[in-house]
Amino acid sequence: MFKNEIEYYIYKSVQEDNILPLTSKCNLSCIFCSHKQNPSDIEIISIGNLKKDKVFKLIDFLDPNRAIIIGESATKIIEGEPLLYPYFKEIIKMIRDKYNDTEIKITTNANLLDKDMLNFFEKTKNISVNISVNYLNSNLRKKVMGKKCNPNILTTLELINNYNLEYNFSMVALPHIIGYETIQKEIIKMMDYNPQTIRVFMPGFTKNTIDNLKFDYKEIYNKLYKLIKQININFDIPVIIEPPRLKNFDKDIIGVIKNSPADSANIKYLDKIMKVNKKKVVTRVDAFNKINKLKNPILKIKRKDRIITKKIKKEKGQNSGIILDYDLSLDELFDIKRVIENNNDKSILFLTSMLGYELIDYTINSYLNLNNSNVRVNKVKNNYLKGSILSAGLLTNYDIINFFKSFSKKSFDLIVLPKIMYDVFNNDLCGNSYKSLEKKLGLEVEIIWWIIELVGEK
Repeated sequence: MFKNEIEYYIYKSVQEDNILPLTSKCNLSCIFCSHKQNPSDIEIISIGNLKKDKVFKLIDFLDPNRAIIIGESATKIIEGEPLLYPYFKEIIKMIRDKYNDTEIKITTNANLLDKDMLNFFEKTKNISVNISVNYLNSNLRKKVMGKKCNPNILTTLELINNYNLEYNFSMVALPHIIGYETIQKEIIKMMDYNPQTIRVFMPGFTKNTIDNLKFDYKEIYNKLYKLIKQININFDIPVIIEPPRLKNFDKDIIGVIKNSPADSANIKYLDKIMKVNKKKVVTRVDAFNKINKLKNPILKIKRKDRIITKKIKKEKGQNSGIILDYDLSLDELFDIKRVIENNNDKSILFLTSMLGYELIDYTINSYLNLNNSNVRVNKVKNNYLKGSILSAGLLTNYDIINFFKSFSKKSFDLIVLPKIMYDVFNNDLCGNSYKSLEKKLGLEVEIIWWIIELVGEK
């Protein structure tokens, strides 16, 4: 990859995603780390430690009206442990000096999270911390995260509980290795330290993963989903499984932040949002955005077999405390409809990931109900990476070509693919453009956005 392309990815990360990349270095060796499993021809970017002067320049391109994110990645840049960055505090101070009130979200494995750093966070103000806890048991931590993981994680979590900070925990679930009972105990134990949420990620494995880390994704997911649902019924700290499996636009609340406006309004887990200020809301994203934009929104809710009304006392733009899965924004919904209506003289094939299929099929065939027999939706397996990889962001041109080996392309004029398959240069993970796919298949290809993930934590 050329130097100017890497520069482009760095600036895209800042300008489009409001993510400030600092380092690709990490101080742990987690067994589930995707970078250990990637095929050699996948394009990834390791930036090492970005030069301080470079980071100072990037800060000018951040959007002060959105949370500034550090320690995550939305591009091919490898995300590292941000607290390893030698000028970390200096960078945070500069961000705060320039953007006085903007929230800064930092994701860390907590190895370097001590009293000094927590004091710094509290003094800086409006910093929220996402801690990749994974497991509390010291033996489990060493097994999963390597020998260099923080052996005093319980002390660290006790410390953070004493500071005026918002913080969330996360876990990569490995029930096929450590068992469901252990997963349950670890999650419930994490609640003793009062995080706002606990996010539970399904692990991913590829064709390169060692055999003892592989598992039956469907079986594991279904059991884990039921386990987490039961925990949410019995406890009041939201536990969120990712990725979600969405089949429709039902606006079921999957969590409510403790002591938030929604909690004060007695909004409950699994309440279904019907209307906001007497107006119907279309998707989960639509509901989430409308609630957060409004002052004192009034929600019509279905709770089991009852219809009730709840007023959430909050200011305009203030987070409500409601957690919803991400389905489709109104813009994404419009984009799907636009493609269909603008090509009503063509036979259209929407190709989705395994995870996205049910929702996109519902959107086109049930919600939009355009009565267009020339539109079809099909799912594509991640045959390039294989394993438990089911998401659109990890599909490649190879997967699309492989799909057509057993599916006739002669009946279609246009293929529609999720934009998340491709980067800013319209290249997939292996550096192949969707334009090369058009030549290979002899069909027109259009790429549009649809993303299925978590909406937000507040």
